[in-house]
Amino acid sequence: MRLTIERLIEITGLKRKTAQANWFHLYLAVEVPMDRMGVIMTEAAYEKLLEKRLGLGASLPSTEQQRPRLRP
Repeated sequence: MRLTIERLIEITGLKRKTAQANWFHLYLAVEVPMDRMGVIMTEAAYEKLLEKRLGLGASLPSTEQQRPRLRP
């Protein structure tokens, strides 16, 4: 579900729609889509962006292959 206007104000501390979009660009390095109601962002997407920003996201699987076991 989309973030409410009140939640966006709580997150960004800003009331203007364009200022909120600029905040997402400045602090989370993402261009958010907008419509007449404001920024289009879900709570899940916001949480994922925060995790990425804080380096808490799941690490990518290693592309390095396992070495074969050698027998003595």
